[in-house]
Amino acid sequence: MKKKLFLYKTAVVTTIGTVLLVSSVIPAQADDLHQQLIQSQKQVESLNGTLSAQKDKVSKATTQVLGLKQSVQVLNDSIAQQQKLLKQEQSHLQDLEKQQQKLEDQRQEHVKALGQYVKSNYEDGVTSYVAVLLNATSLSDFIDRAEQVKMIVGSYSKIQSEIATLNKSLDGQKQLINQKKMSIQSTIQEKTQSQQTVQVALAKQQQILSQLSSEEKATLTQSVNAKAKVNRIQQLIQQQEIEAANAARDPGAIGRGDTGGVSETVAVSGGAGQIISYASQFMGIPYVWGGTSPSPGFDCSGYVQYVYRHFGISLSRTSEGQFTNGVAVSRSDLRPGDLVFFHTYASDASHVGIYVGNNTMLNSSNGGVSYDDMTNSYWSVRYLGARRVIAQ
Repeated sequence: MKKKLFLYKTAVVTTIGTVLLVSSVIPAQADDLHQQLIQSQKQVESLNGTLSAQKDKVSKATTQVLGLKQSVQVLNDSIAQQQKLLKQEQSHLQDLEKQQQKLEDQRQEHVKALGQYVKSNYEDGVTSYVAVLLNATSLSDFIDRAEQVKMIVGSYSKIQSEIATLNKSLDGQKQLINQKKMSIQSTIQEKTQSQQTVQVALAKQQQILSQLSSEEKATLTQSVNAKAKVNRIQQLIQQQEIEAANAARDPGAIGRGDTGGVSETVAVSGGAGQIISYASQFMGIPYVWGGTSPSPGFDCSGYVQYVYRHFGISLSRTSEGQFTNGVAVSRSDLRPGDLVFFHTYASDASHVGIYVGNNTMLNSSNGGVSYDDMTNSYWSVRYLGARRVIAQ
């Protein structure tokens, strides 16, 4: 009998020692993980800020590149238009030169024709107007010849005058065209220089954009890695919370689940408003694994239990146990003071908060006691259910 009693006492001491050992080691590890989590979350926040600034720089650089490209295109179009005008003026100048050559050919033809006329109408084949007059045989012949010479000279002079007038007009037009050509060539030169300047600026801006894009890509990779690290730490913390919850239970109750707590609603003086007012006094109290008091801090279920105990309402210690307290209510019937549950690191009720209305809850999570929007992307997909523990 004494031997059995000794063995029993030994087993009890061993069990208690194991629980105490786990209880002392796990919180120390949890505190270290929480510090790592805070640092990693700060790193993610910093990287997000850097990434946002880099995105702004990339956006501005992209806008500048597009603007410079547009400027280059405008200059290209303008140069092409000026070159087209220059080509037209050169063609016009060639046409005028052809007209002048044609007039010169006509003048030569007239000179030749008049010479042939004199040669063919007077004997001895003379081609000089003076010789024609001197070879007159009589006074009347002289007068006739003089009239003929006058007519020939007048006709030639008229043709020469017309040709000279046309040539003068053509020379004036050629001068205007040459002036236009010089102006167009000057414009082309200026625009070409501007084009070269813009292209240099464009190449520099494209290099800046490429560098910014590379930096943004590197920051994005760092951000992804940092977020992955945060997720890993959160998973470790959640796993430790499970182990802690098991270790904190009475050894004889392991396997039977968390027990205790009210099984129906309890009337509270002042109602839910008093509870929420009291609960909000702990805003900013840090999250501490296994914590059940303001100092050093709360975990999620410890916070809820502490608040409701103040009003004489006994709740289970863990969120899993609290999910059995009170009576179930639908989400559409939620009222301030109800307990809201979520499955975070496990498929059952692994997180709990106090509903305050407008899809908002007070809870103790990684950031400490704070308000959280239950409709955000994290909580909305993890909502599990609600329990009412105070009479409404």
